[in-house]
Amino acid sequence: NHTIAYLIPMNPISFFLKKQYEIEEKIHRLLKYLQDMVLLHQKAFEAYLEKRWDVFENTQQELGRLEKELDLLGHQIQMSLLRESLMPDSRDDLLKLLTKLDQIPSRLKHLLADIGLEKPVIPEEHDNPIRKLLFHTREAVDALAHAVDSLFSDLRSIRQFVEETARQESEVDRYERELLQLIFNNQELDLGRQYQLKYIVKELGGISNLAEDVADAVLIIASKQSS
Repeated sequence: NHTIAYLIPMNPISFFLKKQYEIEEKIHRLLKYLQDMVLLHQKAFEAYLEKRWDVFENTQQELGRLEKELDLLGHQIQMSLLRESLMPDSRDDLLKLLTKLDQIPSRLKHLLADIGLEKPVIPEEHDNPIRKLLFHTREAVDALAHAVDSLFSDLRSIRQFVEETARQESEVDRYERELLQLIFNNQELDLGRQYQLKYIVKELGGISNLAEDVADAVLIIASKQSS
């Protein structure tokens, strides 16, 4: 993992010539939805590990409801950006950033849906590393949300949030490797269950990979303002 070195300007970015604060407020709300979703994802997954099926199902439904609201808000932001008198590069950069960001809630929802459908039996020895992986995934997404938010408030803090996203992604990678070793070293698991569990672990690990990709895109957008 690495963080690309860019010079960051000192003042917040002003993308918009009209209705700037209205669009910014919607982006702040979108980021809050994202943080709420990753917290619900962690809660639902932990409930599954604890065999609290009612909590898992209710939390999964709540996450799905939030994802719909986030989708609607994201669409409103995109339409607002397309209507405003923006510099083409700034508008396109922000639209691409929002498209990348949208992959994260989609991944959260679909992974829980797959687990709810397949109902995999997860060995007890996997419990602790999965909880660690979930924790660091949430921390990575939180750091990303702060990085995006800093585009409109404090560009000087962007680098630290991008680096924190990368650091949390590295922790996720560590627990992902530990889990894969546990899976394929367990002689009691047949090949089908091994690959089922591998899929879950790789999908979980992919969330923080997405967060790191988006964080790098945030850094690129900020750096363009200094050129």
